[in-house]
Order: sequence, then C-alpha cells, then structure tokens
Amino acid sequence: MRLFLIFLWVPFLCLAQIKGKVVKVKDGDTVVVLDQNLKEHTIRVADIDCPEYKQPFSRVAKEFTSDAIYFQEVEVVSKGQDRYGRTIGFILYGDGLNLSHELLKNGYAWHYKRYSTDKDMEALEEFARQKKLGLWVDAAPIPPWEWRSKN
Repeated sequence: MRLFLIFLWVPFLCLAQIKGKVVKVKDGDTVVVLDQNLKEHTIRVADIDCPEYKQPFSRVAKEFTSDAIYFQEVEVVSKGQDRYGRTIGFILYGDGLNLSHELLKNGYAWHYKRYSTDKDMEALEEFARQKKLGLWVDAAPIPPWEWRSKN
C-alpha cells in the first residue's frame, strides 16, 4: 500500500513551482516573473495560445494579461520547458484564479488542444465562442498556430 501511495504522489512532486512578481508582460501568453532570489523566469502560459503580434486581438490579450497580473505576486506551476527555454506553466494569482482559464473565458485565447485535452478549458473556450466574447466576435478568427505558419 505504501508503494502505491508513493507512485500516486510522484507526478505532483515533479511539478516545479515558481513564486514571484510579474515584472514584464511580453504578450498575452508570455510574461517574466522575478522570484525571491531576484532570478527572472520567462513563463509561457500553459495550454492556451493568444493571438500573435499584428494579429487581431493581440494587443487586447496583452492588456488583459497586464491588467490581471502585472506587478502582482503569482505562483507558477510548471509543466516543463519549451524549445526556447521558457517555462511552460499555469499562472495562479489573486484569489485562486488561473490565467489560462481567465484568458479562455474572456475570449482572448484558444485552448491549445495540441498540448492539452483538459475538458474544462475546452468548455471555457466554447463558452466564450457562444457568447462572442473577445476574438470570437470575428466570424472566422485565425488560430495563432496557423497565423505563424503563414507569416
């Protein structure tokens, strides 16, 4: 039984956490967090993708992120690193808010289904689509991964 409990907790122990203050918002889904040791961590918000620079709603997504967390204390639950060396993580702030969820719910991001099968995130995107919130006001918004491949 003890061995079973160890295996049950291993995945949670592997998730690194970063705590610190958001000192820069690069775009809607990328920020810089300064930890208590004054080390900067570039964080790519997990499981979502915001519009790219020069894409409709890019600026609004960045403003949303900035309004929500700029110069705020946050906790980052890491999922690992991307090919650019950025930490991919969920940013938790305020009274239990998750930035990935908030961006989806308000229509400023796509659920990045290539990297996530989270049904709650899928439902948050669908909610924003049905309510025509944020980027969903457009008849046919172009997902950022398609925008990047064409530009």
